[in-house]
Amino acid sequence: MQFKNPMRGTVKTRHFLPYVAAVLAMAAPLAHAQEATPAVASAPTSAAAPTVATSATLPLSTKSTEALRYYEMGLVEREDRLFVDEGLEFMRQTVKADPSFALGHAALGYFSSDPKEVHREGVLAIKNLDNASPDEQLLILWMNGTKNGEIVTAIAAMNDLRAKYPNDKRLANMEAEWLCSNQGVYDRGEAVLEKVLKSDPRYFPALNNLAYCYAFDGKAQLAPPLMEQYVALLPNEPNPQDSYGEIERMLGNYPAALEHYQKALQINPNFNASQVGIASTYALMGDQKAARAQYQVAVKGTKEASTQLGYHMLWALTFYRENQLRHGREEMTKLAEQAQAEGFAIQEAEIYRTMALFNPDAAGAMKDLDAARATLAAKYTLAPGDRDNELGSILQTRAFVAVNAGKTDAAETALKPLTAMSLNSRSLPVQKAYHSANGAVLFAKGDYAGAISELQEDAQNPLSMRLLSEAQAKAGQTTEAQKTLATLAAVSDERVETAFEVPQAKSAMKSELQQTAQTGAH
Repeated sequence: MQFKNPMRGTVKTRHFLPYVAAVLAMAAPLAHAQEATPAVASAPTSAAAPTVATSATLPLSTKSTEALRYYEMGLVEREDRLFVDEGLEFMRQTVKADPSFALGHAALGYFSSDPKEVHREGVLAIKNLDNASPDEQLLILWMNGTKNGEIVTAIAAMNDLRAKYPNDKRLANMEAEWLCSNQGVYDRGEAVLEKVLKSDPRYFPALNNLAYCYAFDGKAQLAPPLMEQYVALLPNEPNPQDSYGEIERMLGNYPAALEHYQKALQINPNFNASQVGIASTYALMGDQKAARAQYQVAVKGTKEASTQLGYHMLWALTFYRENQLRHGREEMTKLAEQAQAEGFAIQEAEIYRTMALFNPDAAGAMKDLDAARATLAAKYTLAPGDRDNELGSILQTRAFVAVNAGKTDAAETALKPLTAMSLNSRSLPVQKAYHSANGAVLFAKGDYAGAISELQEDAQNPLSMRLLSEAQAKAGQTTEAQKTLATLAAVSDERVETAFEVPQAKSAMKSELQQTAQTGAH
């Protein structure tokens, strides 16, 4: 698994040193499987970096061979094996071993989902920037820039790195993961990964990520063959089975998904991502009671506070899925209070946005969205890029709630700040939120052709897909409207928008089929 919330197993501190030895032993067969260059080799020293080593083809600077070893193991766990919690723990050990290792700080901040840790490590990376080599500085600029919303700077830095190190597979894989999962630029991410696999068909991280890029890009039928290769390359690793399970779930093949998740847990009972996968599969199958039980098991399987909160949010969403609106709201309210106490602003805002979507009272929904926006305006330590992306989602949701309630003026009010954001931000999520909200406003004004054009810019969002289907129907594009509705009904993932829109789409399709059958009978 790669693109869903980074929620993996954990490593207990008292077992950390034996675990280090195990990972070092495992790194060798993993490297052999992907035919990579040696992870660590010595290199000449320089005035800027007293001790220099090389990892893959990008030189690394650190005063400590221990820090370098932890850094490489962190990447093996996070990027290769997909044990995210373990990878984070190794990155924390990296900066403890060498507090002046700028790239270690940047990587920890990049991979972390704790806003305080993200901010702290980003600051420390810049503070120690002079200790890094010029090429490391480019990678630091990319990592920090993607978090801080400095997208142009980040892309320029990565372009320079990729031009200088065209054969660095790990660097290419990292870039493609960001393009597909964070920016939704699937075609570009696919192109990067396809090139990597052309040069090394056995590079399994790229197989995994390319399958997800295809799946999210509406090409899910291309993903299973990649999963077969991935499983064959690493038969004793849990993540290939876990990823295969998620691909099957996205295709709506729930029994097959459960089988793959269970195989992953047989390989490693502590691979918590598969525990969550089982829970979410039950939720999508409509068995919310079973889903809640499995989510609770997953919560106990991680020590990361932000991850635990994410699992609890999925757990609370099950009450909304079974139309227990009051109970769902009660549980989400408790989680919002918890998120506030722990300083998780994005999660708190998402909780309020979820409550707004499922609030049957439009005025009440607007108050929920006010609370979500106020959370982002509070004095939280929060990466600007994360703040902008979440604010874009809030304003987009506000426009949709307003249009659904027949309040065009309120929708235009939500669109105004989003328009200003779109003019100053290169973030693709912000741009998509703007086009979607603008499409909603045009729909409300009866400009269906304009609405269709704008909503198609956000074609993977269930909110946009539903309104796009309605706009196509009103524009007389009956066949296209039916195709969009069918595509929406087939969406199968953990997003709150999916939980809100897909059941309605399935109900609408069922009604259309019944009406067609009745018409045919007469």
